[in-house]
Amino acid sequence: MSKSSIPGTKQIQYDRQLRLWGDHGQKALESGRVCLIGANALGTEILKSLVLPGLGSFTIIDHQLVTIDDCGSNFFVHPSMIDQSRARVTCELLTQLNPDVHGIYIDKPSIDDLLQQNTFDFSQFNVVITANLSINTLNILAHHLWILKIPLLVARTYGFIGTIRLQVFEHYVIEVHPDDTIPDLRLDRPLITFANYCNSIDFKSLTREEHLHLPSIIILFKTLQLWQEQYNSKSLPQTRSEKDEFRKILEQLLHHSAYDIHDKEKLLENFEEAKRTIPSRLVKTNIPSTIKDLFQDRSCLELSDQTNIFWFVIHAIKLFTENEGQGLLPVRGEVPDMITNTNSYIKILKIYQEQATKDCEIVNKYFFDLLQKYNRLPDECIIACDLVETYCKNAAFLRVLRTTAINSENYLIDETESNLSWYTCLHLCDLFYEKFRRYPGEFLSDETQFETDLIDLKQINRKSVSGKDLTSDNKQQILEELCRYGASELHSIAAFIGGCCAQEAIKLITHQYVPIDNTLIYNGIEQSINVFKL
Repeated sequence: MSKSSIPGTKQIQYDRQLRLWGDHGQKALESGRVCLIGANALGTEILKSLVLPGLGSFTIIDHQLVTIDDCGSNFFVHPSMIDQSRARVTCELLTQLNPDVHGIYIDKPSIDDLLQQNTFDFSQFNVVITANLSINTLNILAHHLWILKIPLLVARTYGFIGTIRLQVFEHYVIEVHPDDTIPDLRLDRPLITFANYCNSIDFKSLTREEHLHLPSIIILFKTLQLWQEQYNSKSLPQTRSEKDEFRKILEQLLHHSAYDIHDKEKLLENFEEAKRTIPSRLVKTNIPSTIKDLFQDRSCLELSDQTNIFWFVIHAIKLFTENEGQGLLPVRGEVPDMITNTNSYIKILKIYQEQATKDCEIVNKYFFDLLQKYNRLPDECIIACDLVETYCKNAAFLRVLRTTAINSENYLIDETESNLSWYTCLHLCDLFYEKFRRYPGEFLSDETQFETDLIDLKQINRKSVSGKDLTSDNKQQILEELCRYGASELHSIAAFIGGCCAQEAIKLITHQYVPIDNTLIYNGIEQSINVFKL
């Protein structure tokens, strides 16, 4: 084995995640900068799941000291650390998990003071994450980050309930990684080189081995040609009768003079594959509605020297589509695996890859011209040019995510889902905190205090719905349960939500996979998860 083929230490260490987001995704993560506000059990679990895969750096903001309660829920603190800076001890222990990650902490001044002084630079981070931050501070922070256009992930655990809320002004998803995609083969509008290659194949003169290993994509294209000639049409089979006739023609191509009587009793796997893949191969080639929306987006149509580089690439793809692409996106350049021999598969793959390269070069020229027109920096051009190939390869799946601001969230919504009731009731607990500077059920002295807190919480609920008592039996039980929790932090819930929140942060940093839009609610009682757009 040559030295070049031996995997490096980093490849071995990050093998699993490299399969998920690739080398370029890992590089993005390793250059990522995250700010965490709150070094409690939830906060440290979030950072743990970012430090282990190789986050570039993190900053912890937390002015609290370690308490006995922390020792009961947070694995990153110990009773010997009580009354020490929680930000410092957790930062030290978290960086031990991965020496490649740089971590710093701020334990003075507090986050409230930092926001009031307005001297801390939040724009240096790819994403800011809060863990169980109080509502007043959160609203101020959320407004500040909304203006800066910095993504904010609000993570929270409250007893058996966990939530994640994403606030992002505009986030670009370059690699969606869809679970199930239709191959970009364009049999209805074939590539010229592919059509010429297929036309050079004479079915009648094929040898037995050539017919046995004929790729299913060629079988389907040959069948389509015969069907279109028979129906004097340039479209695909649509009606049931047309599809039945198509299958009859395909069945006729299955028979060949080179086979002997023993072959006729065998199933030809390549033809069976052709029949099986008709629904996914014989489809109309078009532009997804989501991409059409991007082409018509104001940010795409009105470029400026301040526009994000994403929109320059989108505009370049739009120009290609309207001109050289003749109404179609750049060729993806991928060919699904199929039953054939190596040489036949490589020939087809080479045809699609060469066309994808040509399309990408055209898009790249449009892109470069746009950068010149709007006087963008040369170094930005060099960095972005490396991304154009990725954009073209994923052109059909590019996404832009815009969420609502947290400050504009509407809590008086129709709670048809039980888990949504938990979320709205948590807001009532926040209103309780605003009034009493503690959460309902927290620091209970006796049973009487519990009943008093519950009555106050119900009163807040009545006021929040304009004097109407809309407390259903289900909501009544939820309020009682939340009052019982007393804002307690359970490590099992914190670990689960922490892992989920870290994954959302990685999506934001790498621009791969689609983040939640925009609220995730986890019910640890029922072991259920829902995502709502609030």
